[in-house]
Amino acid sequence: MYQARTVIKSIATDKRLVSYGLLLPALHIAGILFIYKHLPEFDNVPHFWFGYVLSEYSSRGANSLNLQFRLTEKFQKHGWATANLGQVDFLVRLVGFLLVGGLFWEWSELFFSHLFGIKPDSFFAFPITLRNIDGAIDVSVGVIGATLAFLISTKRTSEKKMGRDA
Repeated sequence: MYQARTVIKSIATDKRLVSYGLLLPALHIAGILFIYKHLPEFDNVPHFWFGYVLSEYSSRGANSLNLQFRLTEKFQKHGWATANLGQVDFLVRLVGFLLVGGLFWEWSELFFSHLFGIKPDSFFAFPITLRNIDGAIDVSVGVIGATLAFLISTKRTSEKKMGRDA
């Protein structure tokens, strides 16, 4: 319970992360209300942003528990990989997104769509068409968002180390 509070506090006290989180439902609600029916491809924007936001949340939450450092030490100690802190942070971000964004979001979409009278898109079915791999595309776009968040964070961190706080 203490760890959950620590993670939530680390995210909730960061105004930037809070604003990122608030933008996500705003994008999705705007899409539902008027954008999706005129521009279905807009669906990629919230999925991209969801990946970005979850990547930032996963990294910050794990960092508040010192998880990246501890995992890096374990990987190096046991010889599983020669991972450095940055590589482990990227792994934490991807796992965080894939567990929450990839599994939970898509499962929720399938489970709750019928409550709103919406026929959910299947995650993957045969025959393979662009329509029936919507979930896989959504997750892939989210992974791109998570990756971009990592790259921007890495650049921001290296600029701070060089004394050019951006």
